[in-house]
Amino acid sequence: MVRFARWAAALVCVCVAFNAAHPLAAQATGQQPRLVEVPGLGQVYVLEVIDPDPRAQVRPINVPGYGTVYILPVKPLDTRTSRQACIDEEFERFRGAPSQLERRAIDLKCSQR
Repeated sequence: MVRFARWAAALVCVCVAFNAAHPLAAQATGQQPRLVEVPGLGQVYVLEVIDPDPRAQVRPINVPGYGTVYILPVKPLDTRTSRQACIDEEFERFRGAPSQLERRAIDLKCSQR
């Protein structure tokens, strides 16, 4: 029971430190850091946050009394089907207002995907 209370207190400290230390990490306060085995570093805590920037890098954050937690940026997952992505791209090309004929052409083009 003491171990759970200590772990819960550490998690609260991590969430508070993330909110203050890094804006990207503030998006992931609902998640728990995972323990990952990294060659050369041993076991480290990793927290994944969604970051659309392709140049984003892994950042270590030192949380007092808890240790180092590595912020791992991941790309947002596109859950659309290829057909829906095609339709969205074509509608964007017509600035969201294609004519009825253009809608039929878009539907025909995207139905083949």
